[in-house]
Amino acid sequence: MDFALTLAFLTTTLLFVAAPGPSVAFATAQALRHGTRGVCVTVAGDALGTVVHIAIAASSLSVLMNLSALVLPLLQIAGGLFILHLAYRSLQSARKGFTGSTSTSDKATFWAGFFACVANPKAIVFFVALFPAFISPEHSILLQSIIYGAIFLVLDAISILAYALLTMHTLKRTASRWLSADVLSSLGLFGVGIAMIIKGYKAVPQN
Repeated sequence: MDFALTLAFLTTTLLFVAAPGPSVAFATAQALRHGTRGVCVTVAGDALGTVVHIAIAASSLSVLMNLSALVLPLLQIAGGLFILHLAYRSLQSARKGFTGSTSTSDKATFWAGFFACVANPKAIVFFVALFPAFISPEHSILLQSIIYGAIFLVLDAISILAYALLTMHTLKRTASRWLSADVLSSLGLFGVGIAMIIKGYKAVPQN
């Protein structure tokens, strides 16, 4: 491993994960409804999305990246619709006092976290444009990809957990009595879902 490149990657990753994105917003919404468990499930989904990014960057799948102009917008729209569905279910829970099974909730949260990550344009730019710049041809590309990927996964998870849990505790202390955790969660999810759909729609190639 090249120490200078590793240090540069570590610094760049710290700056990158310090800026909250869709995954942080979604994790915060889940934290308000499900607490720490919801955040952890979201982080797991986000981690899988990150693994996809790393795999694409490491294997240099140029054909797939050429299709990203169409694939990415579709992923964003699909992910946004899925998150809107979760927002609707969360709002129903707030109105009726109904809570679904934990397994179903965890599964939905996991895949929504995955969509929020894998369709994040900023993450794609990072792994496609910047990630290869830290790979030294003098060392094993696979080993470097694994190490860099592990570094990113850990720092990204810490960032999401910190942002989501801090926001959760702050909002739960300051929110009005009528504004339940489910309502706050629904509002956050609606915002994330709509933003993803709009961004995806604008990015769809026009004939």
